[in-house]
Amino acid sequence: MKSLYLIGLMALAVAAVYGQSGPVYWSTTQPDCSSLNNETPVTITDSSGKTTLGYSCYVSGTFVWLAAGGVDHKPAKWGSSIRVAAPASAPIGVDYFFYDKNGKDLPLDTTGSSPGSSNEVSFSLNANQPSEVDLLGAPSEAPNYGTTQEGSVYASFYCPDAATCQNVLPQLIYSALPSYPWSLSVPIAWDSYVWTQWSAEGIDDGPGGAHAVSLVIYNETQTAATYTVHVYNSAGTLVGTGTTPSIPGAPTLASGSLGQAGTYANVLSKVITTPLPSGVFKILVDGGSAYSAVEVLQVNGTSATTLQVAYDTAPAATAAAVQSANIRRSRVESTPKRVFSELPQ
Repeated sequence: MKSLYLIGLMALAVAAVYGQSGPVYWSTTQPDCSSLNNETPVTITDSSGKTTLGYSCYVSGTFVWLAAGGVDHKPAKWGSSIRVAAPASAPIGVDYFFYDKNGKDLPLDTTGSSPGSSNEVSFSLNANQPSEVDLLGAPSEAPNYGTTQEGSVYASFYCPDAATCQNVLPQLIYSALPSYPWSLSVPIAWDSYVWTQWSAEGIDDGPGGAHAVSLVIYNETQTAATYTVHVYNSAGTLVGTGTTPSIPGAPTLASGSLGQAGTYANVLSKVITTPLPSGVFKILVDGGSAYSAVEVLQVNGTSATTLQVAYDTAPAATAAAVQSANIRRSRVESTPKRVFSELPQ
């Protein structure tokens, strides 16, 4: 009987620590988050929002493009899968929001680690626990998902200390097997690492060719902006210039925090209407004073890859002198966050 009594006490102790929330990704005292772009800890409350459980550091950013749903070649569907694992040091909280190309809420059916139907997926992970959230398409189109849903994902990760947050590294994977015999892994664009000019090197044979380049530009400002795209040939000569449509900026919400900005994607040959040069060329995305996050994809026949994108300088040398401050910090820090449940077992 004494053993049963002790087991009961142990169970109560565990419940007191974890409650209904599962992994504890917060600290009962405010951690020092200053190494994460001078952040202030976020308050974590219970599910009612009335009781403070503790405080978390955080990192946040945007996957600048998602694709989920129908493609031309059935039965394949575009799918975007978001993977992340908690570091060995501590549990983490995970929060994903889905938006359309104009920055409006985009409800999606999800499966994998967190099945559901919403524009938000949130959960907590134990130390070393991995997760994969698969985006299927619009709930109204289940189970066939005949229309491709496109947009962006805003992701936030909460940790009991700054060191744990520094080791969080999510990725998003595109696939449409078997129609397209490849998958693409793309990194997140962290809020604290945005810039005004970006460049990459690619090869594009034009319509019908084996090589093609696509690019995505996500507006990292609060106002609508257009972005100029330059192409330089193998001799470094400017051979083509195009301009994107106006991409919506991040609105200020009623809470005082920032919403999601718009994103634009297209094949390069649709942005640069003059013939692209043969062989390798340089792509320069120039926002002037407007910040952005850029993704560039290279297709080579039956394979594809995500290209390295680098900080660069505008041709007229009008780039901002330093990286942008984290304009989205208020989005995360503005209000306490209710605790996330653990993943279903």
